[in-house]
Formats: sequence, C-alpha cells, structure tokens
Amino acid sequence: MKITDMRIFVVDADWRDWIFVKLLTSDGLTGVGEAALTGQEQSIVAALHAIKSYILGKDPFQIENHWRNLYHSSFFRGPVFLAALGAVEMALWDIAGKALHVPVHTLLGGPCRSQVRCYTHISEATSGHSVGQRVEEALQAVAEGWTALKWDPLPANFLSLSPAQMRDVVEQIQAVREAVGDDVEILVECHGRLDPNTAMLLAREIAPLRPYFMEEPVPPENLDGLARVAAHAPLPLAVGERVYTAAEFWPILERQLVGYIQPDVIFVGGVLACKKIAALAEARCVGVAPHNPHGPVCTAATLHLAANLPNFSILEMPADDYLWSAHWRDDFLIDPEPLRVRQGYLALPMAPGLGVELNEEGILRHPPRTRAWGVSFQAESAIID
Repeated sequence: MKITDMRIFVVDADWRDWIFVKLLTSDGLTGVGEAALTGQEQSIVAALHAIKSYILGKDPFQIENHWRNLYHSSFFRGPVFLAALGAVEMALWDIAGKALHVPVHTLLGGPCRSQVRCYTHISEATSGHSVGQRVEEALQAVAEGWTALKWDPLPANFLSLSPAQMRDVVEQIQAVREAVGDDVEILVECHGRLDPNTAMLLAREIAPLRPYFMEEPVPPENLDGLARVAAHAPLPLAVGERVYTAAEFWPILERQLVGYIQPDVIFVGGVLACKKIAALAEARCVGVAPHNPHGPVCTAATLHLAANLPNFSILEMPADDYLWSAHWRDDFLIDPEPLRVRQGYLALPMAPGLGVELNEEGILRHPPRTRAWGVSFQAESAIID
C-alpha cells in the first residue's frame, strides 16, 4: 500500500480557520488529520504542500520513520511546520488503524480507561463579563452535565493587576465556586499575562477556592519566573500549549515546575510525539491535560491518545463549539456522534482508525474567509497576548 494523494481543506470555523488533511492510498483506504495555527493558516497550507512532495508514494505504516525524515529535513523548525507535520501524522495513524481493523488507541498500547473526562470553557470573553454573567455561564454548563469549568478571569492587562482588579478576579472565582459547589472543578486560565509577583499574589488569594490548576500564569518563555511562582503558589500550575517539543518540555518537568502539562497534538507534531512528551511527564509524576481548542479531527486524535495515557488527567473541550451548540461544527463530519460529550465525558471510540470521516460536501458550505491580523491592547496601549 502506498500513499497516492493528499487533499487539503481550509474551512471557516467562526473566529479562526481549521485545516483538514486527507491522505489517499493505493488500496482505497483514506486517513484524515487536522492542523491549526490561528492567523498563520496559509503558512501551514504551504508547509503541507512541501510535505506532500515527500509523502506521495510512501508506505503509510512507517509513521516514525516518515516523521523523523520530515522533521530533520526541516532545518529551521517551528510551530507552523510542526502543525502541518502533526496533521499528516494523524492521517497516517488513521490509515494504519483502518488497515488493521483496530482503533488508534489499540495501536498506542490499548486504553487505560473506559471514558475520558473533559472540561469546557464557560466563557471565551477574557474581560468585560460581570460576576453575575460568569455565574450564569457556570450554572448553565453544570446543567448541561459538565463537571469541570475553565475561564480567563483577568482584565485586559499585561503583567500586573491593580488592587481593585485583583479583588474582581478573586470575586469571580469565589462566586462561581459558591454557585457550582465543591464537586465541580474550576480551572483558572491566565494566558501567560502576569508577572511572577502578581501571579504569586493571585495564586495565594484563590488557593482556598481549590482550583484544579492555574494555567500559564507567566509568559511561556519565562521559566525562571515560572519557577518563582511554583515555589510560592499553594496550588497546581499547568503549562504547555505554547511549548512545542519534548526538549522544551523537559526543563519544565526536570525542575518540577508544574502539576500538569498541556501539550497540543497538533503543535507538537502529532500523536506519537505527544505520547513521548507524556512519558517524560509520567517519569516526574506530572499529569497530562491536553490542549484541544481545535476541530473534530484533532479532538478524535487527542481522544485516542488520552484513552491510552496512564497519566492523563482531563481534556479541553471549548464551550463555543460544544456547550452553546455551534451546530455548524457537525457539518465537517459524516457522523459527529462519536465526539458528543455526555455528562462531562467522551466515550472511547471503537471504530477502526480515528473513527471519524470528513463530510466533504459539508466542508464546502464553510469556505475560509479573510480576517484582519490584529493584536490586543491594554489601556496604556501595551500589546498583550
């Protein structure tokens, strides 16, 4: 069996585009994958075309060998190339599972659990929501069956918070905790927008409210700052959505700076690369909470990986797509049912391969669109993430 073609689909997915890949083979089997990198989608498409020139005519079963050939042939590597590589790698796993008539999690070593716990976002707004709105969103999510909720409670600041802003952030988290009770997990997103001192102060304030974790408290490149927060924060920290290789994850794990890592199956270059990173975390007794704000093919690939990982903790499932019924998402798959979250859990997929198939007719109803390239500013015109 040889790979005979690669098809690339760029689709409008509300505030961003998703990129789907479909590999065709000489035996008639196909495999699907997904790439994403907000604002840099066309760069990924170009990288996919470069990979296509290598992958055509190759044996789809040689996943590790193809990954290493492509990775090491790209001398100047980064998240654009890794995202394209990750999409192709997912599609290779899909083909292998279909050819052997087993789900991908079987190929990874078999499942360690019968279902995968998920958390959702109660709001995509990072500022401007009142405490009452946050509580209303949290209660709606709980009513939908979710048992773990995340949001970014910070104002549109970079690095520091005024005393009034600090009080507002704490009040939000406290109000949600009181509304949902003690058995619903609360996850606090910071998007890397605090300096270490502010992050330490916030961590101490919210620790009595028992967050599951505090995510990306400082800019991701500031490991020494993260170490300062870790030394003084009386709650678990999580990082990883902007960390792209095992080599970059290792100093975080070696220094035991976090309780959870959040590798993204797309951004690290695929399923197997993510499994290797998770194994490093397992050696340090660190949990894995995969970053997953993407489309349904990435969700399927991440679900198979999460089923297999012994140190998996919880999976991200964004609210804009799952909680408040973005029905357009269903257009991309022939059968979206395997990715329905029920009572806060995803069931284990048992179909061969990834268990999802692209609906090419549905994809045509969502052509990509041009979006303005932009950044966020705080009141003093300082750029923020």
